[in-house]
Amino acid sequence: METNLLDKMLSTYRSQKTPVTIVLQNNARITGRIGAFDSYVIVMENQRNEIVYRHAISSLLPYVAAEQTQPREPKVAPARPAPRPAPKPVRHAPPATAKNKPSRPEHKTAAAPSESGLNTGMKEGLLRWMQEHKAGK
Repeated sequence: METNLLDKMLSTYRSQKTPVTIVLQNNARITGRIGAFDSYVIVMENQRNEIVYRHAISSLLPYVAAEQTQPREPKVAPARPAPRPAPKPVRHAPPATAKNKPSRPEHKTAAAPSESGLNTGMKEGLLRWMQEHKAGK
């Protein structure tokens, strides 16, 4: 059976007792020495023994190279949008009764000339379209 590249690397790092850094898919870093491994897990030996699932690994590199290539930058939390203010409650006028009926009559304002022309044009177009479809049937 042929040994894959990762198994060769793990064997070399374990036999030479090289400290390694494993970067997981969630960007967590685990540093230590390879204690043992199989086709599913790697046992890392550091202050405490840790088992790392191989399917969760993003990369594996010697610890010395990790310190040289990875500059230490402070982690900045992603900016959160400012909280939205609560919507103002809509107040509805109470229904008109004899007691609270407005003293002056309400008058409706006429729509702007451009709006009324637009509405009229739309109505005429809709009526024309309906008549054409009735004639077509």
